[in-house]
Amino acid sequence: MKTKTLWWTGFGLLLFTLHTNWASPVAAWLFAIPLLRYARLRDPKPGLLRLWAAFGLGSLVWLVATETVFVPAIVGVFALLATLQTLPFAADRLLAGRLPAFLSTLVFPAAVVTTEFAFRLVDFGDYGTLGFTQHANLPLLQLASVTGVHGISFLVAWFASVTLHLWERGGWSRVGTVYAAVLAVVLAGGVARMALLPPSGQTTRVAAVSQAPASVDASKRALTGLGVEYWRAAEVWRADHGAVRAAFAPVTDDLLERTRQEAAAGARLVVWPETEARVLAEDVPGLVARASQAAGDAYVQLAFALYTDAAPNVRNVALLVAPGGRVEWTYDKTNPTPMEPMTPGPGTVPVAATPFGSVATVICYDADFPGLMRQADAGLMLVPANDWYGFRHLHAERAAIRAVENGYSIVRPSSNGVTTAIDPHGTVLGRSDYFRTDRQTVVAELPTQRVDTVYDRVHDLFAWLAVATLAGLIGLAVFRPRALP
Repeated sequence: MKTKTLWWTGFGLLLFTLHTNWASPVAAWLFAIPLLRYARLRDPKPGLLRLWAAFGLGSLVWLVATETVFVPAIVGVFALLATLQTLPFAADRLLAGRLPAFLSTLVFPAAVVTTEFAFRLVDFGDYGTLGFTQHANLPLLQLASVTGVHGISFLVAWFASVTLHLWERGGWSRVGTVYAAVLAVVLAGGVARMALLPPSGQTTRVAAVSQAPASVDASKRALTGLGVEYWRAAEVWRADHGAVRAAFAPVTDDLLERTRQEAAAGARLVVWPETEARVLAEDVPGLVARASQAAGDAYVQLAFALYTDAAPNVRNVALLVAPGGRVEWTYDKTNPTPMEPMTPGPGTVPVAATPFGSVATVICYDADFPGLMRQADAGLMLVPANDWYGFRHLHAERAAIRAVENGYSIVRPSSNGVTTAIDPHGTVLGRSDYFRTDRQTVVAELPTQRVDTVYDRVHDLFAWLAVATLAGLIGLAVFRPRALP
């Protein structure tokens, strides 16, 4: 196969590996094979530059597809990500030929995990992590309960280097047998875990609600009539508070009515999505009282943009209101996105003991940070979110792996996105797309007893082992520069 064909084949598959609304989990297993072959056939400098171009173009496609291409900070981050994604191919190109057959196949997956982990450690979250492409493969997903998502990344990347080894060898070898055995054990173990260790204990009826698009439109029109836009927080705060309060009312009233309906239907917990409700600081006590009245004997988590007199004049918060109006927590989002001019919260995940189990919360983008998601010793994690059309599937799908890693159920109500309810095995028990209904409500009976996981105890041990493996392979290749038998 010509090198040009290899590049185009790999690039084409790469576009279906990007975690977009059209992503293909199968492409994630295949895209690296032709690109690895391409890198090995070309001189290192031009070959790797063209691979960087492939990942750079892939990042550009992702940015356009997710409607984030006009955010300079995000563009810069993804330029860095494209560079990191090229490095595993560089490692394979420069090291694999100096190592024994089996060890040579470990260079690429170890480098993939190392670069994914490095991206996380510089506090950009875990975008670009290969393992998330397998969110719907439940047997494979169970590996995350031991290794975290990086174990899945390793297995998928290892498939590419083993397949290339067999391709170049021209037939089967013991390396292929070892990989097939490892994959079989992982999948069989996943099936066994789901069958023999199902989530136990009581389940709780949880309702995730969102406001109707019509109420959002009415609120925005009213704000525009005042000459302000909701994202210009200082302008909102300086405007007439009575008029602003009236402009906010359509969304708040809608969410309160939906809370009342779901609580009356038997929900023990109702959860709002992130920041579509907007509240002035002086109106919070009144909102809590109204929410408590609407929820009756149920708990309700309110999530809203809180406008204050302190710069930058807006906070992204979630309040858990117990029956009787007691506020169990007020949580500020720890990791605002580059588009949010908000001060980060202190980074402490709150946990509340309820009659149906321990409950915790983070907000939207916070779930991209595994260290934060590990904090909570809870059986149910609430993740209020607010996405947009080009981005609507990504975080909803990634939440399944967070549930498996940490052994808790997740409820993720999302305005302008996909709302999901997920059990500790990553099974989606409820799902609704905001753009396909004018009444987005998900009701699910969720386990609220936490499942112990190895990952919860060892944290990122597997990722660190991958880093150590790569370092060892580099050392072996340097000190044994000739190909070994």
